[in-house]
Amino acid sequence: MRVSWPVVLCSFAAGVVAGLLMAPKAGHETRRELASKARARLHSVEEQLRQLDVHLQHLEQQLKVLGERFRKAGEAASWQLQRQDIAQELPRMPHG
Repeated sequence: MRVSWPVVLCSFAAGVVAGLLMAPKAGHETRRELASKARARLHSVEEQLRQLDVHLQHLEQQLKVLGERFRKAGEAASWQLQRQDIAQELPRMPHG
């Protein structure tokens, strides 16, 4: 089936006219509304990113504190282990 160019052009023109007649708002109003919604969404995303940054900074601080606690606990555990090893070996050591 072959479609002629005049039919395609008439159909296109009819679609444009129907779109213009049925459009609920003028183009500049629609663009203004879309820009306003885009700015509001951008503001919302920026606020979420700020909150995420604050949350990540808080987590970073908590991890540093936790890491320091683990480091100190590891050092204390190693001393305890050495003391325990010495205590086990004391009975075997010769007394002078």
